[in-house]
Amino acid sequence: MKNLFKIFILISLFIISTNSGFAFQTGKLDKLIKQSNLNEAATVAISVKNVENNNTVYELNSKKLLHPASTLKIFTAYAAFDTLGYEYLFKTQFYKDNQDNLYIKLGADPFLKSSELKDALKTVKDESGSSFKNLYIDDSIIDKEEFAPGWMWDDDTNPYTPKISAYNLDNNLIQVNMSANAEGLAELRPKTTYPASVFSYIKTGGKEDSIDIKRYNWNNPELTEVYGTVTSPKSFNIPISSMRRYFIHNLEKGLEESKLQITSTLYSSKIVPEDAQLITEISHPASKALPLILRNSNNLMAETVFKLAASKKYAATGSEDLACELFKEFYNKNGIETENIIIQDGSGISRKNLVSADWSTSTLNTLYKMKDFEKYIEQMAQPGEGTLSERLFDLRGDVWLKTGSLAKISTLAGYVNSQDGNTYSVAIFIENFIDSPFSIKQFENEIINIIYNQ
Repeated sequence: MKNLFKIFILISLFIISTNSGFAFQTGKLDKLIKQSNLNEAATVAISVKNVENNNTVYELNSKKLLHPASTLKIFTAYAAFDTLGYEYLFKTQFYKDNQDNLYIKLGADPFLKSSELKDALKTVKDESGSSFKNLYIDDSIIDKEEFAPGWMWDDDTNPYTPKISAYNLDNNLIQVNMSANAEGLAELRPKTTYPASVFSYIKTGGKEDSIDIKRYNWNNPELTEVYGTVTSPKSFNIPISSMRRYFIHNLEKGLEESKLQITSTLYSSKIVPEDAQLITEISHPASKALPLILRNSNNLMAETVFKLAASKKYAATGSEDLACELFKEFYNKNGIETENIIIQDGSGISRKNLVSADWSTSTLNTLYKMKDFEKYIEQMAQPGEGTLSERLFDLRGDVWLKTGSLAKISTLAGYVNSQDGNTYSVAIFIENFIDSPFSIKQFENEIINIIYNQ
């Protein structure tokens, strides 16, 4: 009886000790949040779970539906690559049919360069002759919706949010070089032969760089106006307004340089016949896109693989609707409910996306236990790389995180190897803040440090 009593006391002391450890760190997090005053005007939602037993060790507003921003990429990319496979190739293919017609079958390749397109046309000439009757473009792989539902109209000039298209080319961006003239105004020169007009209202010699890019699509979608001040000449990127027009422009240049002649119809849309013969193709491995999605938060890559996965799974033209259906099927199959969340795109840009911090950590825990997930987590950012290039340096090798940023929204999600020997899934959503983005990132860093020091 005495032995049983001793065992009971030891177990009780262990539980008290363990719980007091959690309480101590919980108190630190509570104190940090209270001192910041963020949760008074803004909304702060946090969920921290043990990945092994799924126990919640800390939560604040964790069931509230909020905007996940780019942390959503963790979940959409995993579902997309589960369908595509890591051996998938983005392909742009050139075919010839028995009627002497040339077909270009687009693969929505986000790595495709105009120089590769021109080189392929030279190969077409070498392999199949210099003249074709018609030239058709098969653009059926993904739909023509270049923005997802819930994207902001003024993101049209944001270089981090280029349009998404079957006609992906040159990162869907135009580089603009800036130089100063005698009047102290900046002259802008697009680094392309594409007829894009860029008007400069920029002054040089300012104390800081402040560039505001505007495009009034209802007046002229090819006219971009740039305002502000710059400290010195530099280069910047602007999204291409019409990917199809840009693609055809470069296609025309390629036909001219390779001396390929099309005697009848140019650029009509038509699906490649089954009996057409492949002449040549350009390909890039889709696996190269994953670190760009998870470490660098590349929206073009994220949206493209999301739609292409839907195209492959359903043998149809890839769309956001089909991709979101794929997402739901994948997570429902793996025991994660999706009825009470809203997913509208693959990148997290949409203001219609709504998930909770609790859903995020529960899903992170499910993914953590999946086969080959170790390969996936290796593609996530660690301190010193990608979007964590200037954050949490002391924790490299112990944290794998995905950042997210929209106007007045900052998010962070991923995994922390704590000093207590446990691995924790973490999701932090901060919404509607008026503080500087830098101070918000510092606040997030402090949360991660507290969890690490658990």
